[in-house]
Amino acid sequence: MSFVADRRTRALGLIAVAVALLLALAGVPATSAQGTTINALYSSDAVPADDPFSPRWDLVRAVAVPLSGQVTTQPMLPVANVTGVDVRAMTDGDRLAIMLEWQDTTRNESVLTADAFADQAAVQFGLGEGASICMGAQAGALNIWHWKADWAADLASMREIEAAHPNMPRDEHWPAQSPGASPDPLGPHGFLSGQMAGNLRSLPRTSSVEDLTAVGFGSLTAQPADRQEVQGASAHRDGRWRVVFSRKLADPDPTDAPLATARTFVVAFAVWDGARGDRNGQKSVSNWVALGIPQRPLGLLDGWPFLVMIVLALSLAGWMLWLGARQPAVGLSGPK
Repeated sequence: MSFVADRRTRALGLIAVAVALLLALAGVPATSAQGTTINALYSSDAVPADDPFSPRWDLVRAVAVPLSGQVTTQPMLPVANVTGVDVRAMTDGDRLAIMLEWQDTTRNESVLTADAFADQAAVQFGLGEGASICMGAQAGALNIWHWKADWAADLASMREIEAAHPNMPRDEHWPAQSPGASPDPLGPHGFLSGQMAGNLRSLPRTSSVEDLTAVGFGSLTAQPADRQEVQGASAHRDGRWRVVFSRKLADPDPTDAPLATARTFVVAFAVWDGARGDRNGQKSVSNWVALGIPQRPLGLLDGWPFLVMIVLALSLAGWMLWLGARQPAVGLSGPK
């Protein structure tokens, strides 16, 4: 190979590196992953976290995730009642929203009687390399976002057992109030042990999604009320549920999924059909799938170090081409 040709080859290599950097700045990926990978769409506008049927969700490619029965622990579900769920994800650089959509001809949002079960859905994030899909493990915990249709209905109007049994005896107000007394600071029902204990199922609803952690069977634990960071929105239309889970990317809680720092997660999904008696472990579940969260696209000012590198690389390539053009076309071994 001649000295000039060698210089030109190096110059072309530098130009290729510069072009790759330009493509990266423009947001063009060098490779594209295939298979069951859910890639969140980056949106320059705020994500439609409170509107499951926003037209903007239809701009996001849905990934069909198959569901199967749960046969690991009681109560089991050998055959899935919900065979699949469509998953979409979107982020605006501040908040991540995940939407699940599945077919369900009935809308079940009451648990006020012993034989009533609500529709539910959940997203679980694997934390650590040793995370087991079966409620996690000590080597890898889970962060679970659990949406409940009855909680969503309670946000509009908190319903109590009297709604299902209107003729039941009324509970005594404690402490007792005399006629004409000022309103009880504890509320219209007085002292309620569940609320006083901070039980999330007794407190007034602030979200339709419960934020939980798990490190193995029997360890599923709701996070404290002041650390419930996940919001939910849901709607049932034309025999289908759409449920949106959303949370800010930045979250200092070490038991939550580190959405602000990690770019890829393993996630799994579960759906309960209340009309068919699904509850607890009786649910339709998926295997692990990948979830990719894109970073905010870099602008020209954000990428100034790369621009400097590109200018230097192009300048060096131009100098080498100019220098090579001034050299005689003679091979390294001398004239023949």
